This record gives sequence, C-alpha cells and structure tokens, in this order.
Amino acid sequence: MKWEDICQAFPNRWVLIEVVDAYTNEDNKRILNQVVPIEAFSDPMEAMRAYKRLHKEIPHRELYVLHTNRKEINISERRWTGVWRG
Repeated sequence: MKWEDICQAFPNRWVLIEVVDAYTNEDNKRILNQVVPIEAFSDPMEAMRAYKRLHKEIPHRELYVLHTNRKEINISERRWTGVWRG
C-alpha cells in the first residue's frame, strides 16, 4: 500500500507498518514505496510495545510506528561510524 492509502484507511491513528519496498536517496532520506499496515492503535505506547515485540522476534524487518496525521513520511537514515560491541 501507499502511505496515502493507509492514512485514509486509519485516520487519526498510530500505525505499525512494515516496509516492503524502499530505498535511501542521496540526502539519506528513506523513500517508502510500498508499506503494509500491521496494526493500528489509538495509544502510542501500545504501538511501541507491538513494535518492540515484533522487532525482537524478527530484527531484520523494517518496521516503523507513524501517526496517520502525517502528510508525508520523513525518515532520515543515519550512518553508524562507531565501534559496535556485541
């Protein structure tokens, strides 16, 4: 689905989405071509709990929690330049 379709389907809600098709442009902005709504919430804390649970189960999925009042999705990608200790 496109973001506009999700906004129409779930007005004034927090939506947990999974990205199906996306890329990062030259300005390090994520361009989400296709997303799938997983669940809609009225409470942002419930949405974040669902996000954390799904991210823990399958960490490679690209998930976001966004409010449908947003006209556009504005997600910046940051490059990690430090040392990761696991």
